[in-house]
Amino acid sequence: MELLLVDDDATDRELFAHAVSMTGKEHKIQEAQNGEVALQYLHSANHLPDLIILDLNMPIKDGRETLAELKASPRLRNIPVCIMSTSSAPFDIESAYNTGANLFLVKPFDFKKLIEMLTSLLTLFSTYVTLPNRRLS
Repeated sequence: MELLLVDDDATDRELFAHAVSMTGKEHKIQEAQNGEVALQYLHSANHLPDLIILDLNMPIKDGRETLAELKASPRLRNIPVCIMSTSSAPFDIESAYNTGANLFLVKPFDFKKLIEMLTSLLTLFSTYVTLPNRRLS
């Protein structure tokens, strides 16, 4: 499974990659430090990720703007997007779903909980979810 992790915090990206490696399955992870970098990558990619993990609060182009642009793009709109944020504010959750997020997860502060969350998420997406064929030639 190919993932795109969009998060401005380098430590969070490193913890995420380490937690994914502990899930027991191999997944390819691309990283972007903000929404602008993520969108540039996606618009130029030869094939698209199976899942985007998107933080909300980032400089330059935040997760809210990025999600809106993803869902407005005919090429990108069908990529599942999971918001993973420290925010649990009802406004952020409702806004994310209204804009087209497929899931909203609150980042756990405990590394063990992060591994459990990612194991469940990635098992769901790699085993049970049927995704549209987005491979480009």
